[in-house]
Amino acid sequence: MITEEAKEHIRRSWKLVIPIAETAADLFYRRLFELKPEYQSLFPENMAGQKGKLVRMLAFIVKSLDFPEAAWKEEVPEAEDLLLVLLALGRRHEALYDVPREAYGSVGEALLWTLDYGLGEAFTPEVRAAWTAVYKAVSTTMILSVAALDPDRSLEPAFGAGQAAIESRLKVIGMDEVKGAVR
Repeated sequence: MITEEAKEHIRRSWKLVIPIAETAADLFYRRLFELKPEYQSLFPENMAGQKGKLVRMLAFIVKSLDFPEAAWKEEVPEAEDLLLVLLALGRRHEALYDVPREAYGSVGEALLWTLDYGLGEAFTPEVRAAWTAVYKAVSTTMILSVAALDPDRSLEPAFGAGQAAIESRLKVIGMDEVKGAVR
């Protein structure tokens, strides 16, 4: 579970990203393609729509952090249910876009690099840890959604492989020990 302190770090830093959202999306994809040039073929030539989707999804994730813990029994419209949205997104990434499971590590690295570059000094170790924790939760949910479709396939290897890819990339960028953001 993401701590309240981590959620506050995410919310405050996201407010700083909003004015530079278009630039942040440009930076993110530039960095992703520097890390993995072969991923460029997974995307359309005109990236404007894709960049907008990235920013809208990040905004949705940040907004979802405000969902009150006590409201878990309440009905949530499907379009506002982060879990359902991430499960569908994970399935689409594999089934429609052929995104390899290993991509989650590089995407996480590109996201953290973008936030670091875009936010500068405001991207403190605590903010980095909070974003890392949120990204791990998001990517793990997306990875598990694909594994859950195959009843004959164990979820453990899928979780382990996805988590290993993410942790491997975090080690590369010196973020293998994220403390305090997850309870």
